[in-house]
Amino acid sequence: MSKNTNSTQFRSVDVDVYDEDQYEDESRDDLSANQAVSDRADQVKQLLMGMKTKEALKVSLQNPPLGNKDEKILERNFETVLSVLKSFKAAEIQGAIDDLDAVEVDVLMKYIYKGFKLHPDKSGILLAWHDKAFKTGGLGSIVRVMVDRKGI
Repeated sequence: MSKNTNSTQFRSVDVDVYDEDQYEDESRDDLSANQAVSDRADQVKQLLMGMKTKEALKVSLQNPPLGNKDEKILERNFETVLSVLKSFKAAEIQGAIDDLDAVEVDVLMKYIYKGFKLHPDKSGILLAWHDKAFKTGGLGSIVRVMVDRKGI
């Protein structure tokens, strides 16, 4: 039988840290994120001018501003990715997606779904990309995008 003691020395974990009301997502510094998005947009623009669309796609999907709260940064990064997606011909899409790894396919899916939400007028392009990305990433990619808390 246990003794009733008033000792709290056995408590080594502060459970108040895990309170949902006090939880804050990890976010980047807005200045560094803004600079990174600007640099990425410039680099992608240079690659697109050189007709290096596959490289532009890989660069545009690198280090997305996950969980950033500044809508301007998120919108600018999305527009960069969308400009790359629009530059591909339909026959080149599958080859470009085949060159991506699983994480990049998931990031691409996030941007596709964001595009469906923000630009329903561009859904034709986005549906073509979604079809090819689904063939590569499978249902798991869609599930990972839907349950991810850190939006793009």
